Amino acid sequence: MNRAIAVAIVCVATSAAAQAPNDPDKGNAKALLQSGLKLFAAKDYLGALAVFKDAYARFPSGKILLNIGTTLVKLDRPAEAANAYQGYLDSPDLDPVKQAEAQRILADLDKRVGILELTTTPSDAEIELLDDWHPAVDRKRTRVMPGEITVRVRRTTYKPVTRTVTARAGATESLVIALELEAVTPVPIPTGDPGSGSMVVRRLEPATRSRFGGIALAHVDPSNKGAAAVVGLSVSVTERVGVRAAAILGPYVGGYAGATLAVLTGRVRPILAIAMPMFRSDGMRVAVRGVGGVELQLTRYFAVIAELGVEHLLNPQDSVTSPTLFVPALGIGGRL
Repeated sequence: MNRAIAVAIVCVATSAAAQAPNDPDKGNAKALLQSGLKLFAAKDYLGALAVFKDAYARFPSGKILLNIGTTLVKLDRPAEAANAYQGYLDSPDLDPVKQAEAQRILADLDKRVGILELTTTPSDAEIELLDDWHPAVDRKRTRVMPGEITVRVRRTTYKPVTRTVTARAGATESLVIALELEAVTPVPIPTGDPGSGSMVVRRLEPATRSRFGGIALAHVDPSNKGAAAVVGLSVSVTERVGVRAAAILGPYVGGYAGATLAVLTGRVRPILAIAMPMFRSDGMRVAVRGVGGVELQLTRYFAVIAELGVEHLLNPQDSVTSPTLFVPALGIGGRL
């Protein structure tokens, strides 16, 4: 590979020097290339890399990318070198004479690095992968060193996303990231006659609801012809998972703790729940409750809840004939 590297460096320099630098940027890039080549010949590869990158920033030629890739190989930075060689092979000023050699070097580098194929929705998002933020279209296929890689994606009006992917040497990993739109606060809408000198502005709702809310449920015991109220707090841990803590009010008072899982999200949410009611009846009684039900979201702050529940008393009184009871519930839930 060393002979091929030397040939690439010399040929790129000669080609760049042959161009008539009518454009000041081309002239600056030419001068920088000559300085970079001297540093490369003196084996100051870090210095040469900095100069080549400066030249590319002034005049983004694929031929300069070939110099950058060659220098990165000397510095044993295979992932960055492979990205530079890929950029050269994709550039419109690719030299067909050097194409086969560049492809061979890239194939050797790809055995040591991982390849990430990234797709974003929307396609004009930005990605932070190796160093700085870049348009996603410029990072569709990127070489990285093996190991865990953190990928961040952002776009205005969308929620940013962070993903972690494990890159393996010689392997290609595909990562598809779809951004979600952020909730937008509606603009106040003026009403009334503009000529009347008065204007009414509708009250705006917050963009997002609080995680905290309340519940009030009526638990009915058809077997014993009894009922109790469960009143307390609810907290959304995630969009689907929540927890409840409440007081039991009725013939027997106590406490209630449980967790809920929304099978689906949306206006109608089928739910599963498990809870542990505790109440005082000739001593403290403890039960386990399993629930299947539905939550109907009437507004963003208010919902109706219906549950079909089965409760099993862990320590029933001697007078209880069956420790397992069917106890449905109906009530409301609110969110701040």
